[in-house]
Amino acid sequence: MKLFKISASVALLSLLTLFATNDTAAQDNDIDYETVQIATGTTIYSEDVKDIQGSPLIKESFENGRILFTNGKASEVLPINYDSYKNQVLFIKDRKVMVLNTNGVKGFMFLKPENFEQSDNVQEVFSYQVRNEAFGFSEATPVQLLYNQGTGLKLINVHETSLMRGNSKDPFTGKVIDRYVSGVTHYLEKKNGEVVKLRRLRDKDIINSLDKEYRKQLKNFMKESNLDGRSQKDLAKLLTYYDNITAGNS
Repeated sequence: MKLFKISASVALLSLLTLFATNDTAAQDNDIDYETVQIATGTTIYSEDVKDIQGSPLIKESFENGRILFTNGKASEVLPINYDSYKNQVLFIKDRKVMVLNTNGVKGFMFLKPENFEQSDNVQEVFSYQVRNEAFGFSEATPVQLLYNQGTGLKLINVHETSLMRGNSKDPFTGKVIDRYVSGVTHYLEKKNGEVVKLRRLRDKDIINSLDKEYRKQLKNFMKESNLDGRSQKDLAKLLTYYDNITAGNS
């Protein structure tokens, strides 16, 4: 049984040497990589002392990334994580896990991993710049942008965590254990602003959510280009193709 205890996590994280300094290109080519110090007003991250099975964090360990600001600049490289239960962006500074003050923050991104070229995943970029009501958010919430080239067409992952209350005691300890339940929901935002919930992150689900008149053409593109319908990078190629053939129609 894996128990999430923030005190133990902080102690472990303070010993990690995660501070790689290699720059990386974000999906947003307009980012100015001037080193920007994180603004004041942050608080130290804390979690309930009570034992809870699992973790609300989207990363098993903090990973290097940058905070992205609405003025087009990006922060210094920092170890980052996201608590999808509390809706808090976390970073490590001076061996402390801090909660980001999101005033003036556009989003955040993780640096590309060493095996990025061999991976099927796109770079992990999260943005606050979505219509919260379209996703049922009661407050500003970052979403993962798998595809966003400024045409209005977006492929989005929403990371969410709920807390399931325990209803029985552990037979060995006698404790009632709660647990975090995490999941990712996939959405396609069309050029007209309509947001469609996808059953799976697959080419077929995306194609069937787009205009009927283009579906055969899109299927042929996937087949002729020998693309993998489960690869994030290949799905981005599919949406780029769709953007190109529908340019000027929206």
